[in-house]
Amino acid sequence: MTTSKMRWTNLDLEEKAIAKPASNSENAMIKDQPVLVIGGTRGTGLLIARLLHRQGVPVRVLARDRNRAVTLFNRTVEAVSGDITRADTLPAAIDGARHIVFTAGCRSGFPVREPLVKATEYQGVINTLEAARRGGFAGRFLYMTSSGVMIPSFSAVCLNLWKGNTLIWRRRVEDEIRASGLDYTIIRTGILLNRAGGQRVIEVTQRPLPLSPHYRIARADVAEVFLAALEHPRATNATFEIIWGPRGRPEAWGGLLDRLEPDAR
Repeated sequence: MTTSKMRWTNLDLEEKAIAKPASNSENAMIKDQPVLVIGGTRGTGLLIARLLHRQGVPVRVLARDRNRAVTLFNRTVEAVSGDITRADTLPAAIDGARHIVFTAGCRSGFPVREPLVKATEYQGVINTLEAARRGGFAGRFLYMTSSGVMIPSFSAVCLNLWKGNTLIWRRRVEDEIRASGLDYTIIRTGILLNRAGGQRVIEVTQRPLPLSPHYRIARADVAEVFLAALEHPRATNATFEIIWGPRGRPEAWGGLLDRLEPDAR
């Protein structure tokens, strides 16, 4: 499949936000429902939650430490207590959610043993999917993961040694997401950088990429992609990868995600 170079804009998102017609009252009710961000207290998830809030989207953030979470946002962002490794804490957080954005994972700054990686990055996702299904969740489940889950590389070997076979468990949970019956979007990112967004063209591809220093992207750019994919009709049941392209003025989004194809069943 060819690689597309795109740049999302708020105008594109507004024009393509709702895939199927709905009455004014139905639209108002849907827009009042919060987007649940799991992993929204740090890193890319925090940027996504703040970006959604700036765009006027109601936001709910799941946090193990709710008291800390409330200090990260103003009072209009709802922080709820919960832990993805404790399935019984999830139904209340998911209840009434418009969509779920899942960016949670083990920190990469220090070695992590495999049992913790499995409990968090595999079982934690499964717990969330099961709670969503049982609660009648009808929105989209957007999952952030990493390039390299499909293609072996030296960087992938090093990361798996450092972080408890994280890419193996992430690859397995992708299959669980696809089999869940939920509307989903899986977004694989290049190596994440704490840099300003909007400085480079964003390359979007459905071709699996290796984990490599050649494939990088700013967390801020990833947050913009999640916002664009939130309700785009072509992002439903699709997996794609995003990385930085060359420097220069970002291209207009135009057809943005219109070239995406759904995952093969």
